[in-house]
Amino acid sequence: MTTHWAIDLGTSNTTICEDRSGRPHIVNLPDLAKLEPLTQTPVMPSCVCVMDREGEEVLIGQKAVSYNWDGQATGYARGFKRYLGTESGRAMARVAGRTFTAQDIASFFLREVMRTLEAHSGEDIADVTIATPSGFYETYRAELQSIIRRLKRSGWWERLWARVRRKPVGIVFRTIDEPVAAALGYGVDVGRPTTLVAFDFGGGSMEAAVVRTHGARTVETGRAEVLAKQAVELGGDDVDRWILERFVPTALHDWPEWEVALRWEAERVKLLASAGREGDFTFRNETYGKLDYAGLRDLLAERGLYARIRELLGDLLAELQARHGVPVTGIDDVILEGGSTLLPEVRNVVGDILGREKVREWLPFAAVARGACIFAGGAHVEDFIYHDYALRLLPDDQGEAEYELLIPGGTCFPTVDHFVTRYYAPGFDGQQQINLFICEVGRVAGQRVDWIERANGSRYFAPRTAGERAFCLCLNEADPALPLSPAGRGTAPRLRVTYAVDENRWLCVTVHDLQRKTDLRVKHPVVRLR
Repeated sequence: MTTHWAIDLGTSNTTICEDRSGRPHIVNLPDLAKLEPLTQTPVMPSCVCVMDREGEEVLIGQKAVSYNWDGQATGYARGFKRYLGTESGRAMARVAGRTFTAQDIASFFLREVMRTLEAHSGEDIADVTIATPSGFYETYRAELQSIIRRLKRSGWWERLWARVRRKPVGIVFRTIDEPVAAALGYGVDVGRPTTLVAFDFGGGSMEAAVVRTHGARTVETGRAEVLAKQAVELGGDDVDRWILERFVPTALHDWPEWEVALRWEAERVKLLASAGREGDFTFRNETYGKLDYAGLRDLLAERGLYARIRELLGDLLAELQARHGVPVTGIDDVILEGGSTLLPEVRNVVGDILGREKVREWLPFAAVARGACIFAGGAHVEDFIYHDYALRLLPDDQGEAEYELLIPGGTCFPTVDHFVTRYYAPGFDGQQQINLFICEVGRVAGQRVDWIERANGSRYFAPRTAGERAFCLCLNEADPALPLSPAGRGTAPRLRVTYAVDENRWLCVTVHDLQRKTDLRVKHPVVRLR
């Protein structure tokens, strides 16, 4: 079976996915990539450091970043993606009197990536897919194809030897629009016509595009129609700068030789705070302050980040309505891409505008590469629930809430009708109603929640910090309470509740009043899971 390789060539970071047996997985190249702290996804910095005039000795990824620790290497280049196809001849680096263009840098980067993958896997790369932004000029795709085919051009001896071994000759190269790849990576079935919003918030910019897939044609070509698009030059690098300005005296961060190290520290503290932890901003053995989830959230609000997101999405929806007559209710799914979507409250701001139940945000670094691999393998989408879903429980002493696990992440749907059964007693004598608050429990710092099993056989999670509580989102607080008539008394179970997930990912409940021997709800859809 041919191994499918997929590359999400990002402006700031690159992610690679491999599929040998129908189970795509992200590839970790330890020397070139780093584990992104929040999601633990291996990401490779999209940068190159040219070491000699001929371009034969080249460092890429984390090796290039480490070599350029002080920001003074003249052969160092990043951000080459934005110039491919439009300004491919733009000068990006200079070594020993020779200038290297964006096309050169992209070629060096892909060359080293493919060499490393072949050494890592022990096989020749014969099938590769690269995701490309929707709306980019066709010359961008042509540029990539030219680079890949030039890198994998075979001589007559290699072609003969491949035929003898019954191996493919040359390379199969394909592209797929990034929003389509992300949708596949998140489990969206693009085999049916779908209207998607792709919200991409990375290191350098914030972009949002509405695309429409066209069923079988999209599955075959990997292309989608762009209906509307908006962008602003605001990204995670700006957030790092805001953190620097908050903690570090201007005189210190204006020193060129310290700039790179200070930005690394700002990024580290940002990631810790985004994960619900507290980070000390430390530089040269001196601590300049602490930053936690709430502090970072307040900083982002103060600097106007959330207002910019609302403005961007408002302009996007206005364009969509004006050009195509499509209202916000006509959007089926919302895909979040890029590491900056992990910043505090970003997913909630997007969800408030476009519909919280539509937002898919849990694979910001892996979705595009994974989806491109799925596309190469025939676009089969796996149907399973990604997040954990739980019932929120409030203790008698009015302390902090805890959560009882109902639907664990990884559950395939649809489930059987009585997938989970729970019995609930009144909390106090005279209780006249009861609420079933369903909460989505996200991954804290990229890790699944540690659910603790108790004597009753159920599993529970009790958040310890405000940051951990921020990852527990109630989805149905506006739902009416279930009536208890007559009022509840005693400690015996009063309600039997069964939970199941239908074919459309809706969590459905059947509620039976044990005292009255009657059903209060029957297969009632409560929230749509993701």
